[in-house]
Amino acid sequence: GVDVVAAARILVTPLPGGAGVTLDYEVLNPQGSGPALGHAEHTVVARGDDGRAVMVVGHTHGENVTVLHETEPGTFEPGDPPPPYPMKIVVSVPAPGRIRHAWWYGQPGQPLEERDVAEVELQA
Repeated sequence: GVDVVAAARILVTPLPGGAGVTLDYEVLNPQGSGPALGHAEHTVVARGDDGRAVMVVGHTHGENVTVLHETEPGTFEPGDPPPPYPMKIVVSVPAPGRIRHAWWYGQPGQPLEERDVAEVELQA
């Protein structure tokens, strides 16, 4: 992997009725060779009618949304059909006011690797 230091921002907004939240996530990398906005996604994390948590992710590196299902607390993995590349997203709250958001991905047939990690703190 490549170690790149960038700035991340995650705006958390509650859904009506308390069913979940939206996450508006941006990665800014003004020192990189590409665009300053390196990644952006709009994500909905919510409990479905069956009580299970789902994550629906639309992001700048894909043309479709990805639907993930919670397989253990905070770990969201694809169901069927699988996305074009192996991946999962792990979200945790290590302390009040802090979020850790990690994309895991890899090549088909290879183990997933934690690659893109944002550790953010609540700003008042």
